[in-house]
Amino acid sequence: MWDSLLTLIQDDSVVVLRFPDKFQPDAEPTLKGFKIALEEIGATGFFFDEKIITTIMHDMKSGMISNHQNRQIADRRDAEVFIALEDRDMKATMSVIGAYGGRDVQSSDIINALTSMEVTRGISQNALKKIMVLSRNLRSGDKISFLVAKGKEPVDGENASFTPLVEDFREQALQPQEKEGEQDKVDMRDLGETISVVEGDELIRRIPPTPGIDGYTVKGEDILATPGKNTKLRAGKGALICPNDPELVIASISGMPWINQDGADVDNALCLNNVDISTGHVKFKGSIIVSGDIAADMIVKATGSVTVGGFIESADVQAHGDVIAMKGIIGHQVENGEEYTCHVKAGGKITAKFVQSASLQASGDIELGLHAIQSFVKSKNSVTVMDKSGRNGSIVGGEIYAGSNITTVNLGATAGTETLVNAFTRFDKYKENIADLNTKYKAAQENTMKVVRAEMDLFKIPKAERTQEQIERVQTMKEESSKEMALSMNRFQSAEEELRKQLVENVVKVTERVYPKVTIQYSDEQVTTKREHSPCKIYFNEYEIKIDPMISKNTNLTRD
Repeated sequence: MWDSLLTLIQDDSVVVLRFPDKFQPDAEPTLKGFKIALEEIGATGFFFDEKIITTIMHDMKSGMISNHQNRQIADRRDAEVFIALEDRDMKATMSVIGAYGGRDVQSSDIINALTSMEVTRGISQNALKKIMVLSRNLRSGDKISFLVAKGKEPVDGENASFTPLVEDFREQALQPQEKEGEQDKVDMRDLGETISVVEGDELIRRIPPTPGIDGYTVKGEDILATPGKNTKLRAGKGALICPNDPELVIASISGMPWINQDGADVDNALCLNNVDISTGHVKFKGSIIVSGDIAADMIVKATGSVTVGGFIESADVQAHGDVIAMKGIIGHQVENGEEYTCHVKAGGKITAKFVQSASLQASGDIELGLHAIQSFVKSKNSVTVMDKSGRNGSIVGGEIYAGSNITTVNLGATAGTETLVNAFTRFDKYKENIADLNTKYKAAQENTMKVVRAEMDLFKIPKAERTQEQIERVQTMKEESSKEMALSMNRFQSAEEELRKQLVENVVKVTERVYPKVTIQYSDEQVTTKREHSPCKIYFNEYEIKIDPMISKNTNLTRD
């Protein structure tokens, strides 16, 4: 039946349906019969819509054929090639749909597809060859897709970096020397030779920033790389930029080198074997190096740094710079309320193997390699009680105060030794600053209302009677009020955001165990542990102190 209704037109590329007058189906129309009829008239593989054919068959049975007379129901189609761009034009995927009785993909089709989508860079010739080969075996309507072009992401430049060319003496306090001939063993008393330099010695080198490598999209558009940031190379006291190499800092005097993040200093140093009754108290404008110990009841003060190869024992040591005690800081055991017999105060960092029954105060970090036992430790920055391996370090008893964060391996003791740690001591200052900025913001809001009232008063004056001076005065008030309002709001919001950031960063981190009777304090809020806790991060969310186990969900600390 179908073969009498189908006709090829337009150079045998289109099949139309033509019903004779007074058409009556002589058999049940079927989809299978339709496909056979297409083959018989030479339209094998032509494209057709099965839903449309099904609708036509239903109407044929009902005698409703007038709407389908001369209807195009199948056509010859060449293979289709199209390209989809993805990931901000960084990828181009080519797809081919098999021909419906038409011709297969030609190389010109691929070129035209690439050209139409403006794909010019990162094209894979191998992928295009695969497309050509595999498309020849495609059945009608089947589809294949390949990534045929890929852009290149830019490589941002590296920031300037610094390479120390001499050892930093401060690191020795946390890293004893290996025993000669005995692998994996260290001599806690052997901390290496004292590091010193002479005039002209190289101290630190700056590695300049790199410009980065630009990238591109598949459409050939350049993606500019962000160049690395430069940092000024700093030559501090006792050092200078090398005349023949602007990236190098060298010593201008002989002394002790201090390597910083962006440069170096060399201190004029007073070198002593010990500080005891034979030397008396020591006060020196510069740095002091004591190869042995500072004995009990001695006073040592320096405008530079103080480096001690042995112990500081029940002494008073003060430095404008760093204080380093290679073997430790120790005082006599004291009862509650009694003064410590050992006091160490630094304008920079304090670094020591351990501290016991002593008072430490530093403007910079405090770094202890083994333990802090029954001591008062206060830093305006961070406190770390942990060796370089990260396996040893305990805070037991005493009080620890840190302007930022506290890090240790074990906090407290199995015996339930009362221990206080107070992190982020700068919290109250942040809150005071926010309160002050909020007051200024409210004042700016009130000032805005004054401007509104002034403007309303101006409008009450008849337009012809308003002076230019009055108009300009109100306009100036409006502009100044708007600027003040925006500035105060931005400052207030920035301060709140900065506090939230600081609360996330300034935590108490314990990598092994927190024991009972440890009191953690943030501002006026404090909690005391009543049980052991596994590795955890203890933090303050501005409302309560919480403990966040490293491997489980957040849990509130037990409150007294």
